[in-house]
Amino acid sequence: MRNLLILFLSVSLMFSCDDKNECEGFDLAKEFEMAIGETLENCPKNISITLIDIQDSRCPTGGECIWQGMIMIEGMLTIDGKDYQLKLSTEELFSGYPVQFSTEEYAVRLIDAIPYPDLNNPHNPEDKRAILIVTKRST
Repeated sequence: MRNLLILFLSVSLMFSCDDKNECEGFDLAKEFEMAIGETLENCPKNISITLIDIQDSRCPTGGECIWQGMIMIEGMLTIDGKDYQLKLSTEELFSGYPVQFSTEEYAVRLIDAIPYPDLNNPHNPEDKRAILIVTKRST
């Protein structure tokens, strides 16, 4: 009976640790990377972000451009079961999309995208990552 109890507690501990690690995909107030099609969560705050698309028109390394270009992302932000469409850009004036999206409690900011475009070393679309940060707004 004692061995059965030890086995049960060990298995319970193992599964509870796995659930926690799978759930926490990003921390508040820390930059994180996301791939297209990826969903990351912060379960203690019941927030998730799904990245739908990244458009990167920055002037590539090895190119000659008349302007620096911009990054635009599209995604879905979910807070406590409520969905918000997320459209962010590094150039609000040209895209019409802000750098930051805010709710009453949280703000999501587009920081950058990687890898940087390169004419001599083109990257596959699945290599693209957006760098974001989610912060708690002060009240």
